[in-house]
Amino acid sequence: MISHFRDLFQRVRLRPGMYGVQNYAETTSFVTGCDAAMGWMLLEGFREWLMLRLDEQSSLVWSALVLELTPGVTLQSARHLSDEVEAAVHDQLFDLLDQFLTVKEQHDGLRQVYAEYAARRIEWDAR
Repeated sequence: MISHFRDLFQRVRLRPGMYGVQNYAETTSFVTGCDAAMGWMLLEGFREWLMLRLDEQSSLVWSALVLELTPGVTLQSARHLSDEVEAAVHDQLFDLLDQFLTVKEQHDGLRQVYAEYAARRIEWDAR
């Protein structure tokens, strides 16, 4: 089932207008809708996986963490993204989703994400 969404997300990445998405906010709404359709299980562990990429604990939602992981983008600049930055954030989101879903498809992939996250939280709490 995950491979179906990986394929769908690649199609949305290449032709966002065909799927009714024109900007990052609409794209994240589309992805959230896919997650809702799967009973909130599609993106289970995504937020934790993103924090591992950032190497810091955060209270931000996954869509804000993607912004933090996009070079040259800050949360302060996210309200008014230029077309160039919108494209970069759009690509970053779909790159990260594909990487995460690839990990999640692996045997014990999600368990490994949570195990790494739990170990890293100990380190972060000690800082």
